[in-house]
Amino acid sequence: MQPERKYKRREARDVPGHSHMLTFSTRKRSPHLLNEQICLWLAGSITKAGATHGFTVLAYVFMPDHVHLLIRPSRETYKIADILKSIKQGVSRRALNAGLIQDVLWEPGGGHDRNIFAEESRANAINYIHLNPVRKGLCSDMIEYRWSSARAILLEDEGEIEVDRSW
Repeated sequence: MQPERKYKRREARDVPGHSHMLTFSTRKRSPHLLNEQICLWLAGSITKAGATHGFTVLAYVFMPDHVHLLIRPSRETYKIADILKSIKQGVSRRALNAGLIQDVLWEPGGGHDRNIFAEESRANAINYIHLNPVRKGLCSDMIEYRWSSARAILLEDEGEIEVDRSW
């Protein structure tokens, strides 16, 4: 009998003043985010969660099977786990009820959360997010991709989610 493996799990750091680069995936990396309606619900859910939990969106991209979201909480106390639950739960329920998915929409757990507190790191994260569709061959220029904040930031052309450009 093999001994049980214990993996070191990174402790969530909900630190006031930090931005968070969140990455979460669809269940079994299914390309459910190619569905326009699911993306509209997700955008609305992010906006609603921002109002409920007190955060602004600095950058985002919805890839076919995962999401990158850079947020900056404005409250002294917050929990990224609660923010993610608010964003993901309603979208999954709506997609299931509408028959757009057959099972849950998201992989279980919190995905990946990276604290960002330096200006250079924030700029690098935004660049990484916006170039993701180009790297994956979904478009040739980041401003062409519909489900990204690149147009909002570079052209000041708001998409489905209001983006905080004050950084």
